[in-house]
Amino acid sequence: MALRSRSKRPVRSAHDEAALRRIAARRVPAGSDPRSLAEVACDEIRKAIREGRVATGAHLTEVDLASWLGMSRTPIREAMRRLESEGLLLNQPFRGALVMRLDADDMRQMFAVRELLEPAAAAACAANAGPAEIAALRAIIDLEASQLDNPVALIPLNRQFHNIILESAHNQFLSKAIAGVYSLIPLLGDSNLLNGPHAREAHAQHRAIVDAIECQDAARAEAVARDHVRQSLKTRLARIADAAPGNFKQKSTKARKL
Repeated sequence: MALRSRSKRPVRSAHDEAALRRIAARRVPAGSDPRSLAEVACDEIRKAIREGRVATGAHLTEVDLASWLGMSRTPIREAMRRLESEGLLLNQPFRGALVMRLDADDMRQMFAVRELLEPAAAAACAANAGPAEIAALRAIIDLEASQLDNPVALIPLNRQFHNIILESAHNQFLSKAIAGVYSLIPLLGDSNLLNGPHAREAHAQHRAIVDAIECQDAARAEAVARDHVRQSLKTRLARIADAAPGNFKQKSTKARKL
């Protein structure tokens, strides 16, 4: 993964300071919450990265995170170790950690894996999903249709849609393989669903996938899911190409042709 070089003492803007303070949506687990403090910290940091409140390339320290989350440094240290093992953070000895950043080639590699796994999940779902699972997918599709101009609502619905397909595939090994890839999705940056035309196209593809699943047409479900992944990558690479110079490292001009 490509990272810009940084000075020994990164300067965080006032905007970043304010944004990072908001990651503490929950300071400690409630009495009925079975999660440990380290798990809560992991979840809150992941959520903040996914929602763009902590930017890729941001510099994080144990002291900062302990203050923002209202925890001691012990669970924060464990959370940072877990996030480093997941690939979300890059440890910098004696300096904290950086939130990893994906460049265009990283994205191509990630989506190459997604193109293998997500169509397989859709095909397995078509073979194994029961009526209740299909009904759950239909419910998500209906909700999506009503929220196409509301990315804040659409983004979690998209996540639920793909999670239901994965669960309905009933393949624990496929689930574990995809989980590793999905854990890095926050590093992609802003969701493609912020783009209205892409949101509508993605919704149409979701509907086509569910139609194929309901008909138990595994080959069709696999083909549409593959097109869905490819279109998502194409949209992301186009956004990178249009971004200001220096935001992402372009290693190839092929991105413009995909």
